[in-house]
Amino acid sequence: MNFITHYTWILLIPAVLVWVTRAVIRTSGALHILQLEGYKSARFLRWLVHNPKRMLDIKELIALVDLLILALIAYFFNVKTLTLPVFILLWIAIELYFIITHKPIKAKRPLVYTARASRLFRFAIFLIIGSVVIVISQSGGLSIWRLNGDQLYFQFMVLFAFTSVLNQLSAINLTLANVLLYPVERSINAGYFRQAQERIKKLKPKVIGITGSYGKTSTKYILQKILSQRFNSLMTPDSYNTPMGICKVINGQLKPEHEIFIVEMGAYKRGEIKELCELTQPEIGVLTAVGAQHLERFKSIDNIANTKYELIESLPPNGIAVFNNDNEICRRLADKTTIKTVRYGINTSDDTVKLTAKDIKNTSRGLIFNVEDSSGASAEFRTKLLGGNNVYNILAATAVALECGMTLSEVSRAVGMLAPIPHRLQLIPSGNGVTVIDDGFNANPVGAKAALEVLDSFETGRKILITPGMVELGELEFKENKIFGEQAAKVCDFVILVGPNRTKPILEGLREAGFPEENIIIAKSLAEASERMREMVKAGDVVLFENDLPDTYNE
Repeated sequence: MNFITHYTWILLIPAVLVWVTRAVIRTSGALHILQLEGYKSARFLRWLVHNPKRMLDIKELIALVDLLILALIAYFFNVKTLTLPVFILLWIAIELYFIITHKPIKAKRPLVYTARASRLFRFAIFLIIGSVVIVISQSGGLSIWRLNGDQLYFQFMVLFAFTSVLNQLSAINLTLANVLLYPVERSINAGYFRQAQERIKKLKPKVIGITGSYGKTSTKYILQKILSQRFNSLMTPDSYNTPMGICKVINGQLKPEHEIFIVEMGAYKRGEIKELCELTQPEIGVLTAVGAQHLERFKSIDNIANTKYELIESLPPNGIAVFNNDNEICRRLADKTTIKTVRYGINTSDDTVKLTAKDIKNTSRGLIFNVEDSSGASAEFRTKLLGGNNVYNILAATAVALECGMTLSEVSRAVGMLAPIPHRLQLIPSGNGVTVIDDGFNANPVGAKAALEVLDSFETGRKILITPGMVELGELEFKENKIFGEQAAKVCDFVILVGPNRTKPILEGLREAGFPEENIIIAKSLAEASERMREMVKAGDVVLFENDLPDTYNE
């Protein structure tokens, strides 16, 4: 073995290490998005099509292509200075540079290495390494250890190109791994599902299911706080509203002492809420609203309505269905429901409504209103929660609490103790005299309008809105965001738009409403928007952060 060949084999060790490290980094980044997409390969592939720059590292690709071109020129023109060891050293240097300078995207929902994520990650790395091993070990293939001299040089160029392409396509490799592991994951999930089903049947808590296009998470938090005054209750945390998330709660947190189990139920397609009901067997179902949220996935409002109604259809004959009577679609669904229904609304004279809120005072310090039931009983409700939309959430929770045996006065006391719900019109102390309203988890037209009403309720200081707009509204997205811009123009002194492309409808609405151009700021990211806000605010100002896009969005 000559001098050059000897050092070639030595350099292959760090070359393989940096290549594997780069594969790990790229695979983990893709896994984060796949996890956010619920491990749905089709949805992940659609995301890749719309975000090619998140799959391919263009700078790295250009550097590696340049190196390959240089090496091929050296090979064909017999340039002795670019020997194979020099080429490998340059490759290592390039990969090390991109490893060292790699800056992970600051995630709002970071990757969680659950058992499934860990299995998938390991299998994806196995596939990518296995592909290289198979290629170089095939007889007549890239069997680089059997070659020397020019043969070795050229074959290494081919291997270099192959491994570089594999790394760039880590997301595709991950998708393949996800598809291949699907039967295994399905079997594992079925086991978890059966275990959770059996636990529910054994412990027999009263299960309350909550669904809707919006308002379900807030209603869940409010209901749990109210019921906890009398019952030992458990709710699904945060946004645990999928089968496996709920199974995890049942198998790990539900105890014999829990009398009531409150379950938030989310869905992106028909049949998913029905599956959750087969798992949890709810006795009471709450439908907070049906609207355009997630219309992009459901394709039609009818599909959304039918999917949400799966909760009501799954209730037993002695079950109780709770509806927001002010929502037109909910009202129609309530009309066709044959089991016991409880309807709630605001300032209504409809005699089918059991629970009504009246005399509502929506202030910057919270809500004050009276609640009356169909029997004539009433109570004053006071809460620190902001926004007219929370009146509906409180009414929904009150309706359920009354059906569970609590009184209006008990519910009123519990409502008075409610703490702000994280990221839902939550007041954040700033320490510099600036009031910050965090409504980052709000992404529907009704909630956005309510947030602007809260902002408008502050009597002093300048009013500043920071928003990327609303998403997943399908064909209504442009229209609703434009309306949002028109509404903001009537309330705000300054508007900071996050994302030049995504916020064009809001910008159009602002301009058509005659909002001053000099008071509109367009930022490329939330970080930039926050920095611009810090530069301009002064004591007494009120800042509303309206919606925060998930990590699957570029802007």
